Amino acid sequence: MPALAEYRTRALLEREGVPLVPGSVLRGLPETTPAFPVFLKAQIPGATSRKKAGLVRRIDSAPDLAANLDELLSREGCECVLMTSGVDIERELYCAVVFDGGSSSDMPGGRVLFSESGGSGIESRAGSLVEMRFPLSKPPSKEEILKVLPSGGWSDGVAGILAGMVGTFLKYRLLVLEANPVAILRDGRALVVDCRAEFESRAVRKGEEELFGTGGASSSDSTQIERAVEAINRDDPAGTAFFRQNRAARPAGAAAVATNLCGGGGKMLWEMATGGREDIFPLNESDTSGGLSAFKSYRFLRAVLSQEEADLLFFTGSGMAFQSQLHIAAAIWKALRESPRVVPFMVRFGGTDEDKARALFERVSPTLRAPVRTYPSEVFPNAMVDDIAGFLASAGKVEATRPEDSHRSSEPAFEIEVPPGRFHIDGALCAECHDRPCLASCPTKFLAWEEGSGPRPGGTGRCIGCLMCEAVCRLDGRAGLFIELGIPEVE
Repeated sequence: MPALAEYRTRALLEREGVPLVPGSVLRGLPETTPAFPVFLKAQIPGATSRKKAGLVRRIDSAPDLAANLDELLSREGCECVLMTSGVDIERELYCAVVFDGGSSSDMPGGRVLFSESGGSGIESRAGSLVEMRFPLSKPPSKEEILKVLPSGGWSDGVAGILAGMVGTFLKYRLLVLEANPVAILRDGRALVVDCRAEFESRAVRKGEEELFGTGGASSSDSTQIERAVEAINRDDPAGTAFFRQNRAARPAGAAAVATNLCGGGGKMLWEMATGGREDIFPLNESDTSGGLSAFKSYRFLRAVLSQEEADLLFFTGSGMAFQSQLHIAAAIWKALRESPRVVPFMVRFGGTDEDKARALFERVSPTLRAPVRTYPSEVFPNAMVDDIAGFLASAGKVEATRPEDSHRSSEPAFEIEVPPGRFHIDGALCAECHDRPCLASCPTKFLAWEEGSGPRPGGTGRCIGCLMCEAVCRLDGRAGLFIELGIPEVE
């Protein structure tokens, strides 16, 4: 999911009447001198931990304004600088609206999120969130939102902001819309101080290109890994895999963490847990959502793992609950076996078959080339983040070793186009297999047994790219089945 810069997010909110801290977009010095103090914020789409990276600065004089504005505008990827007025803040709150992919029993919808803990340094917020799920066809009114908020003199104003955010979220088909903080001023007003949004490029309608900055979009500023993920999405469009590398400089001594965060909720919880921390440096933003196959999950993980600076791979999410965690676990296991890069790994499963997913990893962990730590869904990412330093210390230096050979034969026994995959079958090994676990594991009964050859297409269903046949063949069969999942090559 592409990230929308703050100034563009403000423009969307303004159209729905959401009250914002006064601000203006600068691409050069303003014609009139503002009333100080003001705050300058470099507008770099996808930039995280902006204050820590020196991208947000308080300005108290005209000379400081000129010097800092020029420097911020020169930053790589900076589209402009947002100048906002200083306001007298009494307290900071957190508000968001995110897409909820649904589950086996719930249709997709939206979720209103609120916490009385806003701003940075909010590791404890995950346990204090107020949540309100709503159907996309029937958004909540201000009055309905007010009923679920804690009581306070600010409640009515915040309910109005959240209602406006819901309207913005639906009108522009956003996936994440976050206001952090929402400030309660000493005069009682509630204003959005900072905001961000994420959207699906394919959902931008004709005439909205200027609002989203997609009209003249170019891949010239994309990194090689970002272009590889774009190619993965083109080749297998079911489900969304979003990836953006962090352009900021890594603080000295910080752990560099490569992430695969599932759903808007998983991404949000990670950002809440790491906001303001100097000891954690996220190498990338990420989000996988919308029911992508295990084939696609594997390819995305290989892209994430290709970041050479990574000290750790971190996988978690709340928006993936409607997907089989066992299928995701099979994708992770395959990626960890076959990736040239090997780093310690932390994973939190949550949702359908999560117990089976954890059991799989407990079984295969001793065979992996780096330590793995698994967490149940009851453990929030903030607790996982707190474990990172100790986990890396106990893991020690992980020696680079050769990944598993990824080709068993020059030509596949058969291929499928959607999702794309090439099946290699070792007939001699399959002839020794009497239990044939690959057939029983296939949820759609896509595979049938061909005497003398092993598994072949011929069942009643289609392949959904779950990777279970390969996983159980390795665990309980003769390891005669291998699925080749090519990674797009980009310049």
